[in-house]
Amino acid sequence: MPHKEQLQFEFNEVDATSAVASLNWEKKQVPFKIEVPVTDIVLADIRQKLQAQPGFNRQTWEQAANFALNNGGDLDEALQWIDAAIAGQFFSQKTFNNLSIKAQILAKQGKTAEAEALMEEALPLGTVFQVHGYGRQLIAQGQTDKAMEVFQWNAKNHKNTWPVHYGLARAYSAKGDHKSTLKHLKIALQNAPAQANRDRVQANIEKAEKGESIN
Repeated sequence: MPHKEQLQFEFNEVDATSAVASLNWEKKQVPFKIEVPVTDIVLADIRQKLQAQPGFNRQTWEQAANFALNNGGDLDEALQWIDAAIAGQFFSQKTFNNLSIKAQILAKQGKTAEAEALMEEALPLGTVFQVHGYGRQLIAQGQTDKAMEVFQWNAKNHKNTWPVHYGLARAYSAKGDHKSTLKHLKIALQNAPAQANRDRVQANIEKAEKGESIN
């Protein structure tokens, strides 16, 4: 390597659980990898906090379950945590968010039917934006028919709110129906409350007019 008069350390190739440190001096570079069991450390900290003051907060249990779900934690333990947030403790409250987390845990365990039934229960508890986000999640998973059902449900139950037509446009785009996509995008453009929203919708109108997907 190029000559280094003074000893230097650099940290390269940093990811969620490791980094490569390099000792640089004169014309030598000595790299070595440092790894940390981040998930194990965080989960141990979570277990401790759930027994203390943070454990009296429903959101703490939701965050704990969500972390375990998305970071390779014990799914059975995550299920116990989310059940505590939904109905297991004095502070419990059934919400779209915690039912959604539980549904994702069940789906990851291969319990697809239970997960879908739980999301059906969650829909009436969700805001128009939460339901919209769920529909987009289904599109990303390739479940276009289910996504269409969710966006149609949103349009029926949150009438006169601008995101519902944007959602329907995404559903039709996922199915390759560009005519219907444009129809709902133009309605969304009329209803969009802010310039940033209108700009985003307009950009998708231009894509749809070229026959491109907006998802």
